[in-house]
Amino acid sequence: MKVIGLSEYGGPEVLRPFELPDPHPGAQELLVRVHAAGVNPVDAMLRSGQLWQMYQGQTPPFVPGMEVAGTIEEVGSGVDPRWGLVAGAHVVAFVDNAGSHGGYSEYLALSARSVVLAPAGASA
Repeated sequence: MKVIGLSEYGGPEVLRPFELPDPHPGAQELLVRVHAAGVNPVDAMLRSGQLWQMYQGQTPPFVPGMEVAGTIEEVGSGVDPRWGLVAGAHVVAFVDNAGSHGGYSEYLALSARSVVLAPAGASA
């Protein structure tokens, strides 16, 4: 899959495209096709190196992005069906930036607990 990430810290110019393996949902996870990713001050701080410790011990590229909107592509085992998180549903999600794969990605495997149905009529 394609992502926008960084392999060194700096200004916006360090962000560039990378190819990474497609993620797959595990137990209690969802595979979300990302349609839009938020850009917030924490992402800029990560990119600049101010929060370098969040990526400590991980291998670049680092992919920022803590919020996404998209569509569920696949549902992992153990996701509570009462939540309405089914394939094809439009969702918004918080991305745990403790890992190296953030929202500036084509796809994300996310904990179902960090994903909610998008409001009716929302676009993304």
